[in-house]
Amino acid sequence: MSWSRFIPVVLLLGIVLVPSPARAMIQTNPIAGQPLDPEYEDRAAQEQRDDARKRQDLMHTSAACDLGCSEHEGLQTRPIPGTSLVGVVNQASVDDGVLTVRLRFYNDGAEPARLTVDPTGAYESFFVRVGGERFTILRDDDGELEAKDPLAMDLKPGKVESWWAKFPAPAAGTEAFDLEIPPIAAFQGVPLEED
Repeated sequence: MSWSRFIPVVLLLGIVLVPSPARAMIQTNPIAGQPLDPEYEDRAAQEQRDDARKRQDLMHTSAACDLGCSEHEGLQTRPIPGTSLVGVVNQASVDDGVLTVRLRFYNDGAEPARLTVDPTGAYESFFVRVGGERFTILRDDDGELEAKDPLAMDLKPGKVESWWAKFPAPAAGTEAFDLEIPPIAAFQGVPLEED
């Protein structure tokens, strides 16, 4: 019997059965059979944080019109110098040691007006003041500011935009506070609601 007839078959089987190096390097999920992504956990955690932020934004945005968005009703109203914009502190409440401040911005002019609220670069400039004590925007466990994402937009005439931020609560019994939201406005003597 000649082995020469079997050599091509053995070689063919060797090619089929030996995995290619590229295929052997890809780890696969044993349940789904899909390739494992080394960044999957990081992306999943980021998606969870983004979803939580969206839920918070939605909650605070819907609450922003509790006092009526068609008029400048709220706890305090300030025109924003040099623009046709008006800032309104819509709500300021303390719950579980956290002061949540909700604002609305209106464009009362006939032309679009630039609205910029961005505490990311200089968050220490965004604060609540009670007496001589300042409270800057809180950060979550990931170090992200507990505030709506920065605003940088041209607000059309007659339109309204909202923004919110969370601060450490002032001492019990505090009835009013000052709020600095640069470069937009400084609100002074804003009444504080206790939940």
